[in-house]
Amino acid sequence: MVKVEKRIKVHKNGKAVEALALFDTGSRRSYIGKELAEKVGYEPYKEPKKVPLAVKGKFANVIGRTAVFLEIEGYVLPEEETVGVIKDLAVDAIIGLNIMESYGIYIENNEIKFKHIPPTSMII
Repeated sequence: MVKVEKRIKVHKNGKAVEALALFDTGSRRSYIGKELAEKVGYEPYKEPKKVPLAVKGKFANVIGRTAVFLEIEGYVLPEEETVGVIKDLAVDAIIGLNIMESYGIYIENNEIKFKHIPPTSMII
């Protein structure tokens, strides 16, 4: 599992909000914190959904979802991504494998790299 923190921008409805993101190869999905979600807008769930953490018996509460465009290392990813909203997330966002693998994003020497510039998604 590899992790690195970087600044990103989250775009939605003409707004661009800067955020601290944890790029985490140990996370299958991507999430943003409630505070960031409130700035860009999100759809709350009627009941929170529990997601298991990498700590035995610990869970995060996913309280909603939102669809956003992500800007990473100056590149706006070409597709809107749906991310979960987690209450009390330790960082503004977690970028997981679902986004990293889709766009060929990888971590090398604590830097974010792209297999293709500009980043593209591919149908295989």
